[in-house]
Amino acid sequence: MVSSIFKGVSVGLALLLSASITFADAPPAVSKTVNPLAKVFTVVGGPGIDSNSTFIITDNGVIVVDTRTTPDDAKHILSEIRQRTDSPIVYTINTHYHGDHTFGNQYFLEGKTIIAHKNVHKILAGIRGKEHLELFKTFKLPGLEETKVTPPNLIYDGNLEIFLGGYRLKIAHSRGHTDGDSYIFMPELQTVITGDLVSNKIIPYMNDGYVEDWIKAVDDLELLRAEIYIPGHGEVGGKPIVIAMKHYLINLKTWVVEQIKQGKTLEETQTIVGPKIKEKYADWKKHKWIDMNIERAYTEFSLAGNDLKY
Repeated sequence: MVSSIFKGVSVGLALLLSASITFADAPPAVSKTVNPLAKVFTVVGGPGIDSNSTFIITDNGVIVVDTRTTPDDAKHILSEIRQRTDSPIVYTINTHYHGDHTFGNQYFLEGKTIIAHKNVHKILAGIRGKEHLELFKTFKLPGLEETKVTPPNLIYDGNLEIFLGGYRLKIAHSRGHTDGDSYIFMPELQTVITGDLVSNKIIPYMNDGYVEDWIKAVDDLELLRAEIYIPGHGEVGGKPIVIAMKHYLINLKTWVVEQIKQGKTLEETQTIVGPKIKEKYADWKKHKWIDMNIERAYTEFSLAGNDLKY
């Protein structure tokens, strides 16, 4: 039954993302130093879809996490890397399948190894990957006509550890934002790259998410011995941005389940819960995604029936 939740995902993504893409007034993407001693950098913001990309410079090469959306995005990341090192790119990691994190992959084939969870490969290597690219092309993002879907070629199921130049990266699967999410934990640096399991002061996109699992995922992230969290969207922060995301998800679930238990329709639930979210998260961006998130939670917890916990 849960698979029925996915009906309308592409339509919802098209309507919502196209409404949120801006170019004219958007500042350029900026590379920010997360840890100068460890040479960890994150490219934040920019025009179009403002996903983050992180790169780690080691003595034996570079690791890149997420390649953003357009050719210009990918080339900008490469330029930021080359301003700092001539070392080869050894590993590229995708935190999930969404095009704003993977459509730059073709520009990172120098390293030959692109890592992601098996569910990311399943989508990008199949018809859904092609459909996803065609969908993004409707947003009129510059350069997407030359983009080729480039799936990961090293896939894992569960957890994976990689070692390079004295760095240890623990890659873990945790379903939430999608069914193929990964987060990357660098224990020696007390740093986590969360992918879209965490956004900083941005209402998350949830149309192919799993609210209950997502809450568990951010619980796990909060429990890590980490001080720095690099989100999929928004500024780098500490544990408070993880806690804020968890509270958003718990509030969404609690408020929606209250209405389900009272027999309210989806439309009634959106009318009641929407203003609550807008008021509590007034300083968060992307309010246009609130109704979609309510619908996603309503569908998931209506199917859950008597298993509801809140």
